[in-house]
Amino acid sequence: MQINTVRFGMIEIDESKLILFEEGIPGLDEYKRYALLQIEESYPIIWLQSADEGGVCLPVLDTFAVIKDYAFDIEDSDVQDLELKSPENLHVVNVVVIPDDIKGMTVNLAAPVIINTVVGKAKQIVLSGSSYNVRTPVFSEICELANAAEGGGVDAGSF
Repeated sequence: MQINTVRFGMIEIDESKLILFEEGIPGLDEYKRYALLQIEESYPIIWLQSADEGGVCLPVLDTFAVIKDYAFDIEDSDVQDLELKSPENLHVVNVVVIPDDIKGMTVNLAAPVIINTVVGKAKQIVLSGSSYNVRTPVFSEICELANAAEGGGVDAGSF
């Protein structure tokens, strides 16, 4: 299927790779189908692109790659909703906020997006009893990861 996106123009998406948010994403409840786009130029930022609205595209991060001690428990009800059978079927991303001054970039660690990669279901959950912040600074960690992958040279202009 083709999606006319605001950020990337016309893109081709394999419909079998779409991710379904049955309850929507908080604040974007009406949009249920998304695709994860990995764009080389913005690594390690990944884009959660709505398949239903080209203007809805959230920057997300595979936080485990950046913040090594990030850990949390998933409620049994969320495991059931997502039909999770094994940790290997799990992909976790967190929404990133990229302000005009990119050095102020933050990640929402308090509400990860949980994706079952086998059945294509996803849900953003709010961690109960968590000490994680919704605006955790992450710019320097992202630059370190990008520099390691590219052999150096990543700065604020890369995003």
